Amino acid sequence: MNRELSCLIDLINEAYPDLAILDSLNVWLSGNFKPPLAFIQTQEVTERGNTLSSYKIISDAGIVLHHCKKKIGGQEVFESISTEPLRQLLRRDRYSYRGKTDGLFINIDNTTIRVRSDKKDRTEVTFRFEYLVSIPKAPVEKISTFEFEEEWS
Repeated sequence: MNRELSCLIDLINEAYPDLAILDSLNVWLSGNFKPPLAFIQTQEVTERGNTLSSYKIISDAGIVLHHCKKKIGGQEVFESISTEPLRQLLRRDRYSYRGKTDGLFINIDNTTIRVRSDKKDRTEVTFRFEYLVSIPKAPVEKISTFEFEEEWS
């Protein structure tokens, strides 16, 4: 599992502790799942140098909250999952989040957050985020023994 996906899973687990999470696109497209659950997907947009020792990754995130059906008055209706727990968590952390699993720290661009609830069976949340990755240093042979020669005249 990639670090971005792991971080978003941690984010959803914190916002919705009782909600199942699906990250397999094939299973999601086939519809072989039982709501309520959250489907999560990430897509890297760009990667560019940031400093001499790090580079910046910009990615898009998609979270689909699938609602479950409930019987009310003999009719089945979808019981929506509120986006408020996610909003409160992001606002509290000023649109930044550190994953619990691997410690990835992401900064979410709050101007890109979109919530679509036009479909009765789900709510879709999309946003763009970025994070820094250190450039690994090449191993350098270290000198551990020094020899001195002294000449006395």
